[in-house]
Amino acid sequence: TGWRGVLIALERRAFPMAQFSTRVDPFDVAKDEVEASLRKIQFMHKEWKRLLETENTAESQRFKDLHAEITGELQLLSYDLQEVDNSILTVEQNRDKFQLTDLQIQGRRGFVTKSRAVHKAVQDDLAGARTSAKLDEDRRKSLLSHRHREEQAQQARSAHDASAYLEQEQFLQRQLINQQEDELEELSRATQRVGLVAQTLNGEIEQQQRMLDELNDDVDQQLDRMGVIMKGVGQLLKTSNKWQITGLLGLVLLFVIEVILIFNT
Repeated sequence: TGWRGVLIALERRAFPMAQFSTRVDPFDVAKDEVEASLRKIQFMHKEWKRLLETENTAESQRFKDLHAEITGELQLLSYDLQEVDNSILTVEQNRDKFQLTDLQIQGRRGFVTKSRAVHKAVQDDLAGARTSAKLDEDRRKSLLSHRHREEQAQQARSAHDASAYLEQEQFLQRQLINQQEDELEELSRATQRVGLVAQTLNGEIEQQQRMLDELNDDVDQQLDRMGVIMKGVGQLLKTSNKWQITGLLGLVLLFVIEVILIFNT
């Protein structure tokens, strides 16, 4: 909007006051423009002061836009007041065309003076020490606020990363615990299987032991019989009785058959 004021002022300067006919009083046209500009500037200045007091000017886009717009309007008003001065000069140079008294011309100059006073008051308010201090303070607060927001964002990111890391660690720990539980369960099943195998082997060993004991008993019995037979053989060798020899051979044959049966069963 500052450039708008410059462009409008340049357009007006392209048509100087000399273009007005000396039969038409140019003050009336210029005065209307000045009064309209003053009303607009005073209205915007009121809103500008409200924003200056209530908002952070470094962050309020409305304040920035309004500040720039007022600056442009003040520049435009400055050109308008210059036109009013030119209009007064034109009237003074053509007193015979414009029937104005010195008092009327003085009144016009008083209007310009009052208008310039309003212009200066607004201009001084925009560029004054109080305004500059508030703008600097708002910039400082905005910078601190921005840093604070960045710190908060960084803290939030750090907290999120820490939370994610903790969740990952907890997940890995749960996986490790589950894996250990699975391994313990598998070890328990393997131990049970080993126990069953051991019981089975123990049963077989006991059975084999019983079989060996039975075999030993049978062998002992057969040895006893063998002893009897050997005694009979010894006696047989001392006799020539055929029936005794036949009986002895039968006993030997029976002993051999029993031995064969023992080892086969």
